[in-house]
Amino acid sequence: MGGRAGISSSTCQMCPVRAQSLVCRAAEADASTFQRFLHRFIYQPRQIVFYEGHPCLGIYVLCAGKAKLTSSSSRGHRRIVGIVGPGELIECNGFCESVAHEVTCETLELSRICLIDRQGYLELLQKNPALAIELLQLVSGRVLFATMNGERAPFCKTMERLAALLLSLGQRFGRRSSDGITLDIRLTREELAELIGAAPETVIRLLSQFRRERLVNTNGSEITLLKPERLNKIAGSL
Repeated sequence: MGGRAGISSSTCQMCPVRAQSLVCRAAEADASTFQRFLHRFIYQPRQIVFYEGHPCLGIYVLCAGKAKLTSSSSRGHRRIVGIVGPGELIECNGFCESVAHEVTCETLELSRICLIDRQGYLELLQKNPALAIELLQLVSGRVLFATMNGERAPFCKTMERLAALLLSLGQRFGRRSSDGITLDIRLTREELAELIGAAPETVIRLLSQFRRERLVNTNGSEITLLKPERLNKIAGSL
């Protein structure tokens, strides 16, 4: 998935990623009600959707485009804690009342985002207990994943983390090309560094090493995975 497909879709029925979005499954039972408490917004590339610490107004779903989530440390340093793709829930906090955003959301490309009224959505979930359980599992899984990665990341080598990151981006945003798997997402070297908790200079050096070993090819911010199986071996301890 990716690109600009579906940016201008005006209804949920026309949305190309609706079937893949667990959050949007509530529309299947009562589409007219769902439409009444849903608001659509178009964001330009590198535009802030919401800020960390500001009140959370509802449930945010990325319908088209891509966005990054950043969080600040106690020392004021910012780090990317996640990348969101089409059809994905941006933040779990939206299901709770009177809470603040734990992250800042910034678009990476032209994006369409739906803000869903919390109370209205929860009322729909009461009519669909099975969907409510699936959403609970989704939220719990994301919290567990973040906790596990936060605990083990410091003990993994930077090369392993970079290889694992490239493979993950390839699985989520990759498209087959004549050379291999081209990442359909543009991230700066600084953003790649933030994602694995390393210095930009280290990422630049490791990408150069990967290029010399013909594991990847780079063209500006475009990255193509030439030998995913080799990267998988490097990331094997993660």
